[in-house]
Amino acid sequence: MAAYRRGCGSASRPHAPRWGSCATACASARSAPTKTSTSHFTERILYVSRPLVSAVLVNYNGREYLSSCIESILAEGVDEVLLVDSGSDDGAAQEAAETYPIRLLELGENLGPSAARNRGLREAKHELVLLIDNDVELTPGSLAALTAALSADPELALVQARSLLFAAQETLHYDGAAQHYLGLASLHHWYQPLADHPSRGVVEVDIAISLCCLGRREMLLRVHGYDTRMFILVEDVALSYALRLAGYRVAVAEDALCLHKAGTAGLSTRGPSKSYAAHRSFLLSRNRWIFLLTHYQLRSLLVLTPAFALYGLVHLAFVLRSGHFSAWLRGKLAVCACIGYLWRRRRALSRLRRVGDRQLFGCSPLTFNPGLAETGIRALVQSMLAGCLRFYWRCLRWAVPK
Repeated sequence: MAAYRRGCGSASRPHAPRWGSCATACASARSAPTKTSTSHFTERILYVSRPLVSAVLVNYNGREYLSSCIESILAEGVDEVLLVDSGSDDGAAQEAAETYPIRLLELGENLGPSAARNRGLREAKHELVLLIDNDVELTPGSLAALTAALSADPELALVQARSLLFAAQETLHYDGAAQHYLGLASLHHWYQPLADHPSRGVVEVDIAISLCCLGRREMLLRVHGYDTRMFILVEDVALSYALRLAGYRVAVAEDALCLHKAGTAGLSTRGPSKSYAAHRSFLLSRNRWIFLLTHYQLRSLLVLTPAFALYGLVHLAFVLRSGHFSAWLRGKLAVCACIGYLWRRRRALSRLRRVGDRQLFGCSPLTFNPGLAETGIRALVQSMLAGCLRFYWRCLRWAVPK
């Protein structure tokens, strides 16, 4: 998600269409006659159609991304576009509302993408909702692949498009993720060549990353949407887990491709500096524990405490080495400050539970940013940590509620 702190990267969509009569273009993209017969009657009944879709585009100071993102959405024939602006001061959202056939929802302050998505979900007119970040561009046919996936499976609540790096479009960013029992996402095909992973159609995953997903509005709201206390980071992990504990499924439609640009300034490791920001340390320190305390069953938390402690020590060493201790500590204090909220959300989610934790997480390889732990002492520590976590899971998996 671009620019959810201050500033944003730069990229433009090549050969982006200019929108004159956008409503006409969208209508023709949504339904066009299939000319498989000379019969006028056959042409009338063989219209290609799909369910109505609302797009919720979340934005904060995304001037350099916004137009190309909107144009890629409109090119797919989305029936409604809601631009939810979270207190931007660059004027781009207002300009976009004057230029394109979209509806602008202004939050008035920077409440983060979680609150923006929830507002869009509540305001959307249609049952299927495309949740998309402003630093993402859809490729042709991606919406059709996403809607086909949901239409084929009534228990599928959320389906993600494959994410490709905008700057290296033959490289996958991720194909969803597996849920690690530590409360972390183990990203699938992280920075791997697209050619090595041809499409398998619709693939069930544990976590759909919220950069570009199509979801069922009713199901997403039933599990209380995104956790607004998280602001950004881990919020998509929590939503996917909530859907799955309620008995729904999550997937990636590998025929749907989107292009992901530089990411959130001050948070993303994809930008020019590729550094690990202190604010990211704060958010991970806080949000991971918000997720664990609101979603995991009590027995799971008790059984996994030694593993949490081991990972916590290793992560604290990384934090100290990075000079982010104060950010890490603020994250832990922020968790303590919202205990009442955590208890209320935990109770609300527990009432929806149909599936035990043992069926919802595992011990897939942890994801590390490229270059962060590939050589030297960090690589050794990573290998030892992974071995200890696998051993602990094999020994204690039986004790996690099924």
